[in-house]
Amino acid sequence: MPVVGNRQRISRRTLARCCAWLFLLFGAATAPAADKPQRIVSINVCTDQLLLTLVERERIVSLSHLTADPYSSWVGSEADGLYANRGTAEEVIALDPDLVLAAPFGFRPTVAILKRLGYSVVELPMATSLDDIAANLRALADAVGEQARANTVIAKFDAEIEHQAYRDAGPRPLFVSYEADGWMTGSDSLVADVARTAGFEPLGERLGFSGGRRVSLEELLLLEPQLMDLGHPWDEPPALVSETMRHPAMRALIERTTLIEVPDPLWICGSVRTLEALAILRRARDDLGTAQGRLSD
Repeated sequence: MPVVGNRQRISRRTLARCCAWLFLLFGAATAPAADKPQRIVSINVCTDQLLLTLVERERIVSLSHLTADPYSSWVGSEADGLYANRGTAEEVIALDPDLVLAAPFGFRPTVAILKRLGYSVVELPMATSLDDIAANLRALADAVGEQARANTVIAKFDAEIEHQAYRDAGPRPLFVSYEADGWMTGSDSLVADVARTAGFEPLGERLGFSGGRRVSLEELLLLEPQLMDLGHPWDEPPALVSETMRHPAMRALIERTTLIEVPDPLWICGSVRTLEALAILRRARDDLGTAQGRLSD
């Protein structure tokens, strides 16, 4: 009997150890998924777009209300069924998030309150270059536990930039992204980096300014850009900021300049869709090169 009892104790001990090892094995396999945030709220239109790139909808509780604005976001129907927040602390807290995504501008009181209350808040900087987009994807991947998915997305993103980049030597045509009332971005902007990569000289480099500023019609006429993107006119209803577009001198400049249309959502925020803006400019650069070649012949 004692022998049998010892065998029983040994077998039970062995079974317990096996169970413990199985728990550790499968627990370790499932722990990362369990640790991933499951109730994510984004209060910024730029973080909305990055979030949808890396995370399945089931883990997203809410996106910013601007996600539904076709002039600010390309997300469109992908956000259908998700609560559209306006970035107030009260509504974010009511959503019971385990992660909140924000940007360094806008909703500062909301971010401060959420941090003070102990909520997990990740702020992603505004992308001012194509490299910044990849960096933001990596930072977001660390926050949401999607490093493998981000690595795949970034690899494709970098490969497309490598494919689209213009490398021929020689003078670069001047590119102008003209917004309502003459507002333009400087040399340290995403628009400028996309233009450089596609083979153009950005306006900010020609005029030597960073950030953004208003460029007068007189300055623009003297520059004689080879390529222009007129952006969204913002003239519905008619607005004073769009009056410059009706000026006879501006109309004449438009008629003798090559125009392209880059939808604003492609580069208002840095995202994988910014590659589409790059492709548009690169095609325009190739077309200008072909036209100049014909003229020289």
